[in-house]
Amino acid sequence: MLFKTLATASIFIFASFSFTCLKESRFRESGTPSNHIAFNKDADHKYYVSVSNVKYSKKAGAMQMVTRFFIDDLERVLNARNVNQVTLGEKEEIEDHYDAIQKYLGLKLIATLDGKQVEPKLLGAEYEIDQIALYIEFTPTAQPENVTMEFNAFYEVFEEQKNLVHFKINDKRKTMILERAKPESSLNF
Repeated sequence: MLFKTLATASIFIFASFSFTCLKESRFRESGTPSNHIAFNKDADHKYYVSVSNVKYSKKAGAMQMVTRFFIDDLERVLNARNVNQVTLGEKEEIEDHYDAIQKYLGLKLIATLDGKQVEPKLLGAEYEIDQIALYIEFTPTAQPENVTMEFNAFYEVFEEQKNLVHFKINDKRKTMILERAKPESSLNF
């Protein structure tokens, strides 16, 4: 009887934990419980990774992308390119820097959908603890069957940078891992 009670309690605690993690996740369909990764700044080896989620929205008739960068890393690359220094971190100031962010994305994010190159359009941004989430849209005419993407953000400042791009198109999930040695990849859906 004690074993059955403990087993039931364990299942209840696990189910409650799993539900709470999924409820707090922005991308429930991805099944990942958290979109935040904490790194030890004093560690000998640092990791430089951006994570993006892309889906096709039939309602909008567009590919929609949410990409996350650490605020200080985005600030660093923007300041390396701009005469006017960019300071990110204040909620009220983010819109003042959309032009600089849009220019950077235009240079670093190239997408080709079914053989046609489409430009990224920054729709907005918001802060999430020590990261910034960028909302980007590509407007094709139909749901793509082939996606080619070059995403070489931050390679100019972090040699080890990797950009992971998770796709959900036509009920299929696929991932690209882009890095300096291989900044471009193609997927068929």
